[in-house]
Amino acid sequence: MATLVEFRAQNPEYNDMPDLALADALHSKYYADIPRGKFFEQLGVSSAQIPGAERSTTLPPTPVSMQDRVMGLVETPAIIAGQVGQMVATPLAKMFGEAYGGYGTPQGKEMGQKAAQVTSQQFYQPRTETGPDIVNAMGKALNAIPPTPLSSAGTALSTLAGPALSQARNIVAPAVITTQQRMAALLQPKNPQMTGMGAASTDQALIRQERALQQGIPLTKGEQLQDFGLLKRESDLPKENPDLAKALTEFKQRQKQDILKRFEQLADQTGAEYADPTAYRKIGSLVDTQIVKQFDAKKLKVDEAYQAARDAGETKQVVDTAPLEQWLANNAPEAISVPEINSIKAKLEALKTTTNGQVTIDDVENLYKAAGQLGEPGKPSGVFMRQVKNVINDMTEGAGGDMYRAARTQRKELANEFENTYRVAKLLGTKGGYTDRAVALDDVFSHVVLDGSLEEMRTVTKLLKKGGPEGQQAYAELQGQTVQYLKDQLTKNASGELSFAKLKSAIDTLDREDKLTYMFGKKGRENLIDLRDTVQDALVKPQGAVNYSNTGSVVMRGLDQLAAIRFPLAKTAADIAKTREISKQVQESTKYNALVDALKGTK
Repeated sequence: MATLVEFRAQNPEYNDMPDLALADALHSKYYADIPRGKFFEQLGVSSAQIPGAERSTTLPPTPVSMQDRVMGLVETPAIIAGQVGQMVATPLAKMFGEAYGGYGTPQGKEMGQKAAQVTSQQFYQPRTETGPDIVNAMGKALNAIPPTPLSSAGTALSTLAGPALSQARNIVAPAVITTQQRMAALLQPKNPQMTGMGAASTDQALIRQERALQQGIPLTKGEQLQDFGLLKRESDLPKENPDLAKALTEFKQRQKQDILKRFEQLADQTGAEYADPTAYRKIGSLVDTQIVKQFDAKKLKVDEAYQAARDAGETKQVVDTAPLEQWLANNAPEAISVPEINSIKAKLEALKTTTNGQVTIDDVENLYKAAGQLGEPGKPSGVFMRQVKNVINDMTEGAGGDMYRAARTQRKELANEFENTYRVAKLLGTKGGYTDRAVALDDVFSHVVLDGSLEEMRTVTKLLKKGGPEGQQAYAELQGQTVQYLKDQLTKNASGELSFAKLKSAIDTLDREDKLTYMFGKKGRENLIDLRDTVQDALVKPQGAVNYSNTGSVVMRGLDQLAAIRFPLAKTAADIAKTREISKQVQESTKYNALVDALKGTK
C-alpha cells in the first residue's frame, strides 16, 4: 500500500482534497476491512484528534528535474569530500580560535565558534536534493560491511579502522527514519490495489512473469518490472564487473537458449519432421509432390471421361465458332504484347480450313488444351488464355450428349481447383517454355505461406488437407516451417544477437492476415503472440532505459569516488561495500519472481 503522498503524486487531481477527507474516501471504498486508525497510520495521515488536522493537505514534493539529477551526480564527490574536510578542519579551526581568544573565556568561545563557522562555509554545500540522496544510499551500502579479517595481521578491519569507518558512516548515512517507516507500511500485506496506486504496473509485472513461465523463458527482475533503472543496471553490470556479474551473464545466455528452444518445441508440436533452416527445398518438394499427384489423378479421370464421350460419338457435333472469332477480333490490339492471342487465332483459322468450316467439339477441345499450355500463371498470357477457355466453355455449353456434359463438369472442377487459382496454377506451371518450374522448390514455402493472401493460401492448403496422410503431413511441414521461419527472423543477425524487430514484423504480418489463426488455431495463435511478447520483455529495453541511471549504478559510482578519498582504509571499505552491493543486485535480478512477491504482498 502506498502512502497518501505517493497516491497524490500519481493522482494530482485529488490534491485539492484535505488528507482526512481523501483518506476516508479511500478507506470506505477500498479498505473498509482494515481498522480506520491502522489504515490512516499506513497512509502516513495525521490523527483526526490533532487540532486542524481535518484541513491539512500534504502535497507530494516537486518532481526532481533532469537537470537536478545530472547536477546531483556531478556534486556527489564534492559533497563527500566536503563533509570529510569539514569533519577535520572545523574542529581544528574552533580549537585555534578559542586558543587565540583565551580558553574558557566568553571571548575565546565566541572566536572559536566564528572560526568554525567560517571554516565550515569554505567547503562545498549541496545545491540539489539528488546529491545527498545518493550519499545516503552509499551510506546504506557501507553500513552493511561486516568485520573483515586482514590476512597480514589477523585482526578485524573494524577494529583497526573503527574511527575511519565511523567517520565515513557519519558522512554518508544521515537518519532515514521517515523512509524506513514508509517502507514498513509498503511491506504490509496488500489488499486489492486502488486505481492509480501502482496497480497497473504491478499487474503488468505479474502478467509478464506468468506469460514467461508458460513459455519456459526466465526474465530478470528488470525485465519483469520493465523498470528503466534496473534494466540499465542489468545491462551495465556484466560490462563493468564481469567477474562479479558472471551469474547475470550466464542467466542471459540461458535465456537466449530457452527462447530458441521454445521455437523448436512449437515446431515439433505441429508434427513436422523437417522444420529446419536448411529444409525449405525439402518442404517445397513435399508440397509440390502432393499437389502434382492430386492434379494428375483428377486430370486422368477427366481425360477418361472425355475419351468415353468420344467413343460414344458425343464430341462430333459441329459448334459455332463465332463467339471465339469475335473475342479474337476485340483483343487484337492486345496481341502486340501478348502473342499467345495470335497463336490461338492461327490455330482456329487452320481448323476452319482443314474442316471446311465444320469445327467440332473435339476440335475446340484441342484449342482449349492449347490455351492451357500457352498461358503462364501470373503473367498476361495466363489472364488472356483463361478468357479463351471461358469462351470455349460457353461455346460448348449444352452441346454433345450426357457423357460429354459429365466430362465438362469434371473439367470445370479441375480448373477451379488447379488452373483458375493462381497459387496452385503457378506451382504446376512452367516458365520460359515447358522445362523450368514457375516456382523453385526452395521458394514453395514463401509462395504458399508468405506471399499470397489468406484466401490464396487456402487454395493450396485445402488440397493438402484432402490429400490423405501424405497430404496432411505436407501441411504439417508447412506449419512447422512457419515456426522455423519465425525463429530464422529472430536469429537473422550477423552479430549473433537475437533480433526482436524482425521477429515482431514477421509475426505481426502473419497475424494481421489471420494466417496464424488459420494455421495454428486460436490457442496456437495466442501461444505465438505470448512468445512474441515474452521475447520482447527479454530483449527490448523501453525507450530511455539506455541512458537512465538508477540508484544502484549511482551507488557504485559513488563508492568508486569514495575509494579515491585519502583517509585511512577508505578504498578497502569502498571495495568491500561495492562487492557486496553488486552481488546483491545480481542475486535480485536473477532470482526475482513477481508472482512469489505478489503472494508475499511485496514488490
